[in-house]
Amino acid sequence: MNGRMLRPVSLVTLGLALGACTPDVELARYSAAGGSAGTEALGGTGGSPSSGSGGVAPEGGANDGGGGPALPEARILADSVADFSLTQGEHGWYYGSDSGDVADFTQLGRIDTITAFMPPTKDVWDCWASENTHWTQIFRLGAHPNGTDTSPPSDPLLERAVRRWVSNYEGDVIIRGEVAKIDLVDSNGVLALVYVDGVQVYSTIIGGDDGAGLAYQAEASLRVGSNVDFVLDPRDGDDHHDLSRFTGIVARTATPPAQ
Repeated sequence: MNGRMLRPVSLVTLGLALGACTPDVELARYSAAGGSAGTEALGGTGGSPSSGSGGVAPEGGANDGGGGPALPEARILADSVADFSLTQGEHGWYYGSDSGDVADFTQLGRIDTITAFMPPTKDVWDCWASENTHWTQIFRLGAHPNGTDTSPPSDPLLERAVRRWVSNYEGDVIIRGEVAKIDLVDSNGVLALVYVDGVQVYSTIIGGDDGAGLAYQAEASLRVGSNVDFVLDPRDGDDHHDLSRFTGIVARTATPPAQ
């Protein structure tokens, strides 16, 4: 993203940012049985998602997938894409950074647009940005961290991009989402992590040219006031062209109806 000439990137490799997700990284509303209950189509600017064929059943409803016993849907508590806002705290989401430890979380204070990277559609993405001369940015579909190996005008300083959801729910949850590179030019990749109350529950490395990425899942128990942090780290401190897709959904764990 930062400071280097960008070569054209195909619509295929940028499918995640433009809404053409590959099958293994679809952002889906999952049923309690583990199947997809409908898929959201995400626009290039991260516009409001449109529901898939299954949708989310009403409270107590079910998509049984064809004749089996009906199970209630896992209910969505938080959705980083649908809930994204340029107001801190809206829908329980806060947008910030840390210095390598989520205990150091600090909210970003500036609203900007991601313009150093331009998709083929020429869309411009609104984002939260660092008030300092850092590349730290968070937008609807993902983020960009700042590293110790950086480019002007940024200062060489580790500043992980952190998207935090503060829980209003107590109980067991499933955390699902997808992570993939968006900017595929001369990047050594990124490290994506999920923390719950400061404890790491998931991590993965995404290669610098991995525009397909992967879908991830973690399980956790929350209390009211728990912090769920989605953290994008510049791998080995190198933040060059680290703009990445990183989404997250927190869903209440559904239980089968009583027999």
